[in-house]
Amino acid sequence: MCPWCRGELTLTSFDGPVGDVVGEGLLQCGCGRRFPIVNGIPRILDNAFTLFPDFVHRHRDRLPPLPDVPVMQAREAEAIRRTRESFGYQWTQFSEMVIDFRANFLNYIEPLDEKFFPGKLGLDLGCGFGRHIYNAAKFGAEMIGVDLSDAIESTRANTKDLPNVHLVQADVYHLPIKPGVLDFAYSIGVLHHTPDPEAAFRCLVPLVKSRGSVFVWVYSKSRTFWNFCLETVRAVTTRLPAPLQKAISLAAAIVDYGGFVGPYTIAASIPGLGAAVQKLPLRRLRLYAAYPFQVCYADWFDRLAAPIRFYYDGTDMEGWLTRASLTHQTISPTGLFGWRAYGERA
Repeated sequence: MCPWCRGELTLTSFDGPVGDVVGEGLLQCGCGRRFPIVNGIPRILDNAFTLFPDFVHRHRDRLPPLPDVPVMQAREAEAIRRTRESFGYQWTQFSEMVIDFRANFLNYIEPLDEKFFPGKLGLDLGCGFGRHIYNAAKFGAEMIGVDLSDAIESTRANTKDLPNVHLVQADVYHLPIKPGVLDFAYSIGVLHHTPDPEAAFRCLVPLVKSRGSVFVWVYSKSRTFWNFCLETVRAVTTRLPAPLQKAISLAAAIVDYGGFVGPYTIAASIPGLGAAVQKLPLRRLRLYAAYPFQVCYADWFDRLAAPIRFYYDGTDMEGWLTRASLTHQTISPTGLFGWRAYGERA
């Protein structure tokens, strides 16, 4: 549906269907808004035609005049623009599925497991390069992936062999999904990068059916000193050009992986010493030791480049769930790094 007026969208295909996918076309609403379909992905954005000038040029003879329609407030638009550009750059630069991320996904969604997904229709909000939606689809769910940025192209590449994955480029505050049609909706590591995270969370809730599930993961405020240091650095790095952010992130990842993660991995593998090392309270090193270097590198870019970051605790998440009238609440930390929150719509 049109996320602005909730009207029905009508489809015009420009190239004919390929299977059940329209490669290029137009979605139109009675309110006057029109949205392009580019590379098989509907682009449900207020400024979509500005973002895809090649599409406009290719089909200029087939596009009706584009009417003036109200746009979002300038402040909101600027925050969303910076976020779109930052994560679009990140997840096109770090787009490779270096591992299957199955254990990573299951950790984020605990207490759920793979048995939750078969036969359900779900939403991955902020699908990035596709690591979580890939696993949800593999577990048997029919999945809709939404991302604001060019990262949606990376998701497309990483899930091209999964017919139960369907992608849309849209923003969290204007989701083109009818209320009450989903069995579940989740957002992992995304909402804390939005201008108003709780409002973004509240946009998810109406999309699920009665007794449908909503689950999210957000950054923790537990590491007060580390968060203060990071935000002090970010006051500078978020203003730098993306290639320079990437270079600084590479240097940080080399120091981190070479000076800490690597030595921990070696020590943990030494017979007689490894068992003792693995018992040490070094959760972060143990976590990264399970991943290749690129994961550490991408995480450093995320820390230093993302324009917006918020931090939460268990009380905050309880407030989110309660104010959204969600039942069967489950809230738990993932160490000192983040908080999982699960609830069901009444």
